[in-house]
Amino acid sequence: MGKFRAIGGLLAILSGSTIALAQEIPDLKGTWTPSKNGAHIIDGDPRHKASGTVPLPDNNTLQRNATKFVYRFVGQEGRTFWGVLSSTKVSEKLIGAISVDGKRFVMADEDGTFHGTIVNADTFDYCYTHVTPTSRAVACGTMLREK
Repeated sequence: MGKFRAIGGLLAILSGSTIALAQEIPDLKGTWTPSKNGAHIIDGDPRHKASGTVPLPDNNTLQRNATKFVYRFVGQEGRTFWGVLSSTKVSEKLIGAISVDGKRFVMADEDGTFHGTIVNADTFDYCYTHVTPTSRAVACGTMLREK
């Protein structure tokens, strides 16, 4: 009889945990922009070059984006979400997924991937990387929800 109580107690705890996890899925829908504290570097001719880049001092191939990026997450179903990343002249589709614990995410645009941590309902930290035949890029920063 004691074994059944222990199993019943364990099942109650586990089912409560599942409900708690389901309630912690953040709603990412909305418009997000990178904060100014980010770091990024590009080598080659990236997709968003038409929106503006600036060369790094003393280097012929390395550059930084000189444009504002806007991320619009237009849909979310459970832990998956999707939307569009836009610079001033170029847009690309995004898809993403939130971890079971609701604290981490992965995301892919048309030529690279993001991963990061959801800090709160209006902030997440991210890192991005892409490697294509014509360019490679890395970036890390904080994304803020526009209100």
